[in-house]
Amino acid sequence: MRGSVASAVWFVALGAALTSAGCGRTFTAVAVQPNPLNTPADTLRQSEKISIVTGDMELDMPDAPVTNVRDKESSPVHNHHYPLVNQASFTMVSRDRLRFHVQLDHKWEEWADLKTWDVQLVDDKGREWTPETVEHARTHIITQMWGREQQTAICDSHGRDASGGCINTVGHDEYSGWKRPMTLGTLSVYRGNADFVFYQRDMMSKDVRWMKLIIKRSGHAFEFLWKFDDTVASE
Repeated sequence: MRGSVASAVWFVALGAALTSAGCGRTFTAVAVQPNPLNTPADTLRQSEKISIVTGDMELDMPDAPVTNVRDKESSPVHNHHYPLVNQASFTMVSRDRLRFHVQLDHKWEEWADLKTWDVQLVDDKGREWTPETVEHARTHIITQMWGREQQTAICDSHGRDASGGCINTVGHDEYSGWKRPMTLGTLSVYRGNADFVFYQRDMMSKDVRWMKLIIKRSGHAFEFLWKFDDTVASE
């Protein structure tokens, strides 16, 4: 818990668990923290933020440039999956009202729109809630761009073969890229944000052991689970 919890545990889910139907995916991550009602605070109580990082095979971008000269001479260009960062945290406005702050990344704008997802809150007592209101819903595009160039290889004393390639490459002429200009690389994803407000009399109590926020649509689901353990060290 921000400002009060020193050793809360959280996990980033990189994989997906198949649903029982076998046709969808559920991504789950967990945070462990004290129960908000058992942690004195003069301001609104903020939960730990849970992150679920996913990827998409169609969203690749080059690794960061190599800065070491020796590594640059021998390092091939590699791509990596662009990280889609999905996050959730909550504010305990009162024991009757919880506000969940959610972020969702996706390559499609419609899927990043959190108003198109079904949202549910459950706890260890078997209670279930749907949002009373959805507030501050917004979606914006994030664009990454990078330059590409083909540099001339520098050969050692053995020179080049019949096809013009180096027999042994010892480096690249980084000033030769202008001779073969290439199209800029680009990648765009959408990021959606929204607040989901839940209300019920005595929703939060000192004996609640966990709460789970479930966000789902079309066979896909994200589960953000907060486990309450008052033995977690606090400042």
